[in-house]
Amino acid sequence: MNCPACGYYNPPGQQTCFHCSLVLPLPAGDALCAAHPEVKATGACSRCGTFGCGNCLSSRGDDWLCSQCLGRVSKLPWDERSSLGLWRAWWRTSVLMISSPTQSLTTAEPDAPLGSSVLFSLLSTAVGFGPTMLGYALIIVPMLIFGRANRGVGDGNWLLAAGTGVGVVLIYVVVLLAVQLGSVLFISGLDHLGLMLMGARPKSYTVTVRAHALSMGPYLLGLLPFCSLYVFPLWSVVLRIIANMHLHKTTAGKATAAVLIPFLLLCGGIVAIYLAVFALAMSVSR
Repeated sequence: MNCPACGYYNPPGQQTCFHCSLVLPLPAGDALCAAHPEVKATGACSRCGTFGCGNCLSSRGDDWLCSQCLGRVSKLPWDERSSLGLWRAWWRTSVLMISSPTQSLTTAEPDAPLGSSVLFSLLSTAVGFGPTMLGYALIIVPMLIFGRANRGVGDGNWLLAAGTGVGVVLIYVVVLLAVQLGSVLFISGLDHLGLMLMGARPKSYTVTVRAHALSMGPYLLGLLPFCSLYVFPLWSVVLRIIANMHLHKTTAGKATAAVLIPFLLLCGGIVAIYLAVFALAMSVSR
């Protein structure tokens, strides 16, 4: 197959061009271009299967799309944050992930730079946990100050107590963001491995990270502190399945297995550790 981008000839079955490393379109065999019947097709559209020549197929991430499918590709507000503004783009994307995830993800760009997905996940984490952390700070800091006041200490110690409380909260927020970022990258790796083991033939790892980041849209509910912490994490798991299914163009069963099996194995491992520790403690006590 000749690469539509650089023209380099690649042997049959080759998935990426040896010369420019571009993902090659689906093989066309002896088919002709649907728009130019006099020209031999270089491949088929990744979405609708229409055969096209190098002028009719356009590269879109790991996909090759015909002109009609290319026109149906829409951008999420997050992908237009340069014109919408950071927070407005995040807000609108999160609302879409809550209200109409299937419709939004079906026509969305499947891939994005890793930094884009990381930024979305960090903003989601800040909004999801920030109001609750602020609520705890408003409870803990006054308690420390009043505790000092009841013991009759000086104003300097009050300031020290307040500063200590604020410092603890800030350190907790920084650690939370770091842990959340690590978990997004790690869990996305597990999801990607699960998709491969399920035979889903996933696209690049950055697509899986994007799916995970977009699934954090329900973290918007964190603006309602405390109680929302029990809602949006579970909601995001469901959205992660939907996002992987649409962005990787795989079945619901494979996407569900890829997301839930590592989660169940991890939970089972934690339960097994607790049971082993409990059994060890019981044997020692005897």
